[in-house]
Amino acid sequence: MAIATGQFTIIDYNDALTLTGYIGSNKAKTQMFNPDNNSYNPDWSTGNLVLTPSLFKLGTASDIITDAAVQSIDWYDVTNGTETIITANASYAIGASKPKSLTVKTNVLAGLPGKDFMCKIVYRDPSTNLDLIYKMSISFSRVVNGGGIADAVAWCPDGNVFKNGTVASLKAQCDLWRGSVIDSTLVSYQWYQQDSSVTTDQGGGVGWRKLVDAANVVTGTTSNILVIYPSAVNVYGVFKCIAKDTDSGSNTYNQFFVDTVTIADQSDPLQVTIISTGGDVFKNGVGSTTLTAKVYQAGNEIDTAGAKYTYKWFKYDKDGTLVANFGGTGINFKAGKTLAVGDADVDVKATFSVEVN
Repeated sequence: MAIATGQFTIIDYNDALTLTGYIGSNKAKTQMFNPDNNSYNPDWSTGNLVLTPSLFKLGTASDIITDAAVQSIDWYDVTNGTETIITANASYAIGASKPKSLTVKTNVLAGLPGKDFMCKIVYRDPSTNLDLIYKMSISFSRVVNGGGIADAVAWCPDGNVFKNGTVASLKAQCDLWRGSVIDSTLVSYQWYQQDSSVTTDQGGGVGWRKLVDAANVVTGTTSNILVIYPSAVNVYGVFKCIAKDTDSGSNTYNQFFVDTVTIADQSDPLQVTIISTGGDVFKNGVGSTTLTAKVYQAGNEIDTAGAKYTYKWFKYDKDGTLVANFGGTGINFKAGKTLAVGDADVDVKATFSVEVN
């Protein structure tokens, strides 16, 4: 079993410590809009959206967002690539003290397909007295869902992060929306977890393990609410729900609806970050890069030579399906601390996952 895993992302490395973080949300990241009655669900004007930032030193599990070293916390509205700082007004409220949560009081997605909220944090490294800028964002989308159109939305009502044993379990909830209401009758559910060792289709596609109830691991695997325990998540876990309409009188009878959620574990002693020498965009089918897996423990990088652990790289295609024989006939992975990626390896989109053993 892998003791740590990671997927490719971009992080700005400094000579000082490295920061990581996330934005927690009390609402699903998809807002349903029904033009038939001009309604939103969830309606942020009656049940406000609250966004709360968390900040960590890479490799540690203590949230430092309220530390004195945090100099400032600012929120930005990012729409169509334009960043606009958010101030308190009729639509927004910002907490007076750290962590300075952002409260969205109106349906600000009106007329928009979606928008990002970015949080910019300035942290003063006590050891170097340098101010480090860390930015993180969260995306919300608006789905026009009138006239009985159905869509699945998966979300985490209690948050998506395990913190140092303080959270006993988390929930992943999948709702089948029809118009602006949830259809909870005659719907079946099955949950899956992303697992690169799964080389056959168990119902969720290659690379996805069909989940069954197991005490203190996962329960509710055939219901719309999956209960997840820390033992099921090693650094992070991606969970997929497939909802099937079983109502013979429905216009979507026997159709499947799919969505995914990600659960992170900030408590694991090892964390993996992947850096890329060539960025994360190839243009016009041309490009190359080298991915390097960096392993951290207690805020410090370890195994810089790649001799202590073994590294297995897996590839998922644009549809999120594990690519078989990536490492050769009968071998689904490539080994090594680094991975060379060329334009032939990327068809529209590719995700590279590394397992550290």
